[in-house]
Amino acid sequence: MVVSDHTAKTHVGNVLSELGLRDRVRAVICAYETGLVAPSPEGAAPLPAGTRQRYLNINHTVAGLLIEKVTGHSYETEVSRRILAPLGLRDTSSPGSHPRIHGPYDHGYQRMRPADGSTGLRDVSVWSATDGWAARDIISTTADLEHFLTALFRGRVGRGPLLGEMFTLPDASVRDFESGDAPAYSAGLSTWQLGGRQVSGKTGGRWGYNSGIGAPRDLSRTLVYSINSTDAKAEGENALVMGVVGTVFGAPSAG
Repeated sequence: MVVSDHTAKTHVGNVLSELGLRDRVRAVICAYETGLVAPSPEGAAPLPAGTRQRYLNINHTVAGLLIEKVTGHSYETEVSRRILAPLGLRDTSSPGSHPRIHGPYDHGYQRMRPADGSTGLRDVSVWSATDGWAARDIISTTADLEHFLTALFRGRVGRGPLLGEMFTLPDASVRDFESGDAPAYSAGLSTWQLGGRQVSGKTGGRWGYNSGIGAPRDLSRTLVYSINSTDAKAEGENALVMGVVGTVFGAPSAG
């Protein structure tokens, strides 16, 4: 049987659309290994290593797959065994393919435009997180996030050189891939210059919600927030979030 390129690509695309992100990545890796697809003719990275930074959720997916390959256990099992259980984060869990949040929670609303062209708010609290897997499929509370933040900064999650890497930025010659700005990502954390000091943490957004954690290295002041956002995936900064951040840490400042 002869199958055209177009037919094969369409079929592969239809199959991938039915899979969660973890299985989609595995399918793509398998396709490369078996020769079903090939890298670009040039076969070279778009930029020399160590010259640019770029934040992509797929990096977390690859990390999740590495955890599973090395340990022989699921990513969720290892996160629970190594982090959630030792730190006593009882209100934090991985929902997997279950789209609902158990227990009381703030509902998230996203502004959407249906086919008729109108604009309205849609309750998006019931939403499967499998499209993000290791990048965002954890449900938690602000109390648990505060506990995790302080435990992380005090060396209860990663110790010694591992912890040091989380607060160390690359050389200033490394620039952001998109904006060309100075480096702002360390090993697992983002950094900001706020109120004349470096603040490290992590932010994220999904339909209906914006959340984040952050603190200076000495934990002299911490911030954990979860804010309903009707346009959580829009480009640019959320004005309400920036107002909260500025109140806690001060205005953005030069590095």
